[in-house]
Amino acid sequence: MPQLKQFDLNLLRVFTVVCRTGSFSRAAEELSLTQSSVSNAIARLKSRVGEALFVREGRGVRPTAAALNLYHHLQQPLDDIEQVVAGFEAFDAHSSERVFKVYANDTVIELLQASVEQHLKGTRLSVVFKETPIQEQSFLMDIQTEKVDLAIDISKPLELGFSSQAFMQERIVCVASKQHPRIRGSLSYEQYFDEKHIVFNLRRFNLKVLDMLTPSVMPQRKIYSEQSSLLSMIATASKSEALAIVTESYAKEYAGVFNLQVLQPPFDIRPLDIQMIWANRLSQNPANLWLRNMLTEQMALQKQRK
Repeated sequence: MPQLKQFDLNLLRVFTVVCRTGSFSRAAEELSLTQSSVSNAIARLKSRVGEALFVREGRGVRPTAAALNLYHHLQQPLDDIEQVVAGFEAFDAHSSERVFKVYANDTVIELLQASVEQHLKGTRLSVVFKETPIQEQSFLMDIQTEKVDLAIDISKPLELGFSSQAFMQERIVCVASKQHPRIRGSLSYEQYFDEKHIVFNLRRFNLKVLDMLTPSVMPQRKIYSEQSSLLSMIATASKSEALAIVTESYAKEYAGVFNLQVLQPPFDIRPLDIQMIWANRLSQNPANLWLRNMLTEQMALQKQRK
């Protein structure tokens, strides 16, 4: 029993963050510690459990089998403790000067930014929408290290340590220039794959967006360009013979401006289920909970106006 009292539970927190980030330096940044403090904590835990915990891999570290087993036992209890503690933190939307940062794609920003700004008038709060990183691991890391408060994205994370809820659903359409020499108001399967394509440069689960949403394997498309902005994609489609797959609301918003045809894709394609994602430990955090509720309410208002 005396031995248990001497055990430093902070070592477990450091350990789980190193496991999740795969890096002593990133763990140190998240925990507001020096890198040597993190290294020392891991060395102490290794000595206590009697097992190697990490091996060097490139610029980071990879957990051993023993470390992974320990991590899976610890992650949920530690998240539960942080949620309980976070529930006691105070947040007053009327007096706070908090700046919230949210990752989102073009469609969400287009729908929400003006509405959120109007809603926050008279307060000292602000919400800054930022373009979502292309790679899934990048934005998940930024959520865990609280570089952003949450993300609104097209995939539900499979990793431990994250919570999510359905936020909105978007139908997918194809756009082409009204001056397109071969496409006039409709699009056949053969036509679609005969043309060149502007591809959305975003991968989730190691898949391109179109591959995520189609139930069958699609033929290889001829690539005209790869872009990470929907607005840039439809602008390029308007000035070329290339086709682009975009969200219906975005296509309708800009079809007149860019002189575009909005066409139904000539194959089965699921709607895009957009998720709100945050770190588990912030589930009961009053500020993060207020942000999630506010964004959900503003999206509901936008749907009513449409």
